[in-house]
Amino acid sequence: MNSENNTEHGCYTEHGVSGYGVAAKLSRTTPMDSVFVKTMAEEIMVSIAQKSMAAGARCIGHIKSHIRTEAGTVKADTIGVSHGAFSTGKIDHAVKDLYIAINSIIQGIKEDAVKKTTLDGLHDITQKYGVAVVKKKEHTYFDEFDFVTSKKDYIKQLEDQLSKEE
Repeated sequence: MNSENNTEHGCYTEHGVSGYGVAAKLSRTTPMDSVFVKTMAEEIMVSIAQKSMAAGARCIGHIKSHIRTEAGTVKADTIGVSHGAFSTGKIDHAVKDLYIAINSIIQGIKEDAVKKTTLDGLHDITQKYGVAVVKKKEHTYFDEFDFVTSKKDYIKQLEDQLSKEE
């Protein structure tokens, strides 16, 4: 490819890959059990994938989430609408608050579109389930290494991060 004639470089070409990450605190007046959280997380993943494809994505690289609560963790992910979503983990008892980090890696749409589809998918499904998005903040890439602290310490870190004014 001749880069001199190309006004968009790297991951922002029509065949490129763009990503977006967000961390949020979610809350509901009625406590959420493990089945509820897993179902909601899987639906968020599929919703983001559907919205990304409708926005012109060529394919879904990977959309994943990691949910932390005082009662345990749940991870959910998808590699595309036709693949559905899968979740692991459990929450030992129902909780009113949870923290979710979502990373979306999408091929064929720009980062601002990935951001929009990720946030729209999160908000549409949480609204469907009567869950409030209390606070959200853009988040960098995460993986297992991000979660080596204790549950109590990690919840405190998330509270501190989300309480900072931008």
